[in-house]
Amino acid sequence: MIALARLLVALFSRPATLAILLGVAFGYALLFLWLAGDIAGGGQGGLHLAFPAWERAFESRGVLRFEPVGLIELGPWVWTFSPLDTLIALGIGLLLGSNLAGLWLVRQAPVACTIRAPSVGGLAALPALLAGGACCAPLVVIWLGLPIAGSLAVLAPWLIPLSCLALLVGLARLAAHYGHRASRPSGGGR
Repeated sequence: MIALARLLVALFSRPATLAILLGVAFGYALLFLWLAGDIAGGGQGGLHLAFPAWERAFESRGVLRFEPVGLIELGPWVWTFSPLDTLIALGIGLLLGSNLAGLWLVRQAPVACTIRAPSVGGLAALPALLAGGACCAPLVVIWLGLPIAGSLAVLAPWLIPLSCLALLVGLARLAAHYGHRASRPSGGGR
């Protein structure tokens, strides 16, 4: 737990890693919401906000999918706003962004020896890279209308929880690797 706390402090205290983390988080959340159909084109221009159905916020329309409570129209875009769907998308995006920023940070950490052994830092982020596509890849297949979409629909309820678990495992592995590398003194000794 201490290694994870150190990694998160390092991620949020450095501008470069914070930019990676937030950029990936918001980019992934927008992609997720667009592929899920919450964000689409068709706006009439300008800004229009309407939130008439807050009482529906916890009504489920599927596994980890919730009813929208309002409509946000911004220029050519229309967002059927569901607060819980947005939180899920941002949560997965933050986990993915933390993993990728953590991978970058681990790769930048000093090593104690000039003779470098093969690094496992990249392998520690492998769950992040695989899980990042686990949520959106089936949505892309469904969006494209490919025949395999029917078989992926059976797996869909499991993909979000499994990808979150894989992202948490990847973050824990990166934290352990970062703590190990950061605790060693840097220098040219063997």
